[in-house]
Amino acid sequence: MFKKGTAMLLFMAMWLCLSGFASLGTEGEETLNALMEQLTSEDVEEILTEDKWDGKVMAKVDESVSIRADASTDAVVIGKLFKGDAGEIVGQTDGWTMIQSGDVTGWVSDEYLAFGREAEKRAAEDVAKVATVKTQTLKVRDSASTEAPVIDLIGMGETIEVGEEEGGWLEIIYSDGDVNYISAEYVEVDYKYGEAKTIEEIKAEEAARKAAEEKERRTANLGAIAASGDDTLLLAALIQAEAGSEPYEGQVAVGAVVMNRVRSGAYPGSIQAVISAPGQFGPVATGRVAAIMAAGPRASCVQAAQAALNGETTVGTLTHFRRAGGIDGLVIGNHVFY
Repeated sequence: MFKKGTAMLLFMAMWLCLSGFASLGTEGEETLNALMEQLTSEDVEEILTEDKWDGKVMAKVDESVSIRADASTDAVVIGKLFKGDAGEIVGQTDGWTMIQSGDVTGWVSDEYLAFGREAEKRAAEDVAKVATVKTQTLKVRDSASTEAPVIDLIGMGETIEVGEEEGGWLEIIYSDGDVNYISAEYVEVDYKYGEAKTIEEIKAEEAARKAAEEKERRTANLGAIAASGDDTLLLAALIQAEAGSEPYEGQVAVGAVVMNRVRSGAYPGSIQAVISAPGQFGPVATGRVAAIMAAGPRASCVQAAQAALNGETTVGTLTHFRRAGGIDGLVIGNHVFY
């Protein structure tokens, strides 16, 4: 096999001649032809790969690597390049490469970057392959044969994740393990590279993740409690008195507070007893709850009461609320729950 530099020169010389940009004369062309015959498929593949990855890099990490403001391990971290991410080379110096990826432009140690054929190999290992349809309609078949039944059609420009190619057919692997096939002839395949993220983006994503986890925790169903029609009406009336002008989430929250007290063991064990306990809910003492019961609570408050009885909650197991302000807790609308 030729050394990479020699193979590249030969390939370029051939391209120039075939393109009409240069002429080597009869003797030179004979020599070139003889040398070209010695090029193996591996040589050609390496040349094409190097050309494809010219000016590009892949992350060579199991998780992530820091992108720094300067070419030094002491420099400020401005972003991260994750497994499966690619970037454009902006500059290089002393074992460091400046890359541009996503909204980040900064320096990464060459130790954590893959170039050329190594980048191609890394991409094949770390990144999903996506096929873009370049014909009007592409047939999806249940086996790798033009005789196989057509089970779906994909339109021009649509993309689909694909697996290995064999015999001119690409695998489509579904989450349930089922495999279908498309003809490789009618698609353009590329890797679905990721992009680096700024430190600000990473922090925002982490905050969003924590918020989602917290919301999932505080809205986990606590289990239904059987109640009579009168109990449901009473709970709905209390919800309207305390949170009639609040968003539905806040109405469910008030109902959940009552049900959390019923469950807790630290309060009376029935809806009637919890709501009528002295000094707990002001609208009960003023007669507003009784008036609402007589007139009939609003539909949204009845719905919120039934949701709370079914174990739904927007406040986890919290057992208190008051007007927002002056106390820490979970704020929903004009109430803080704690």
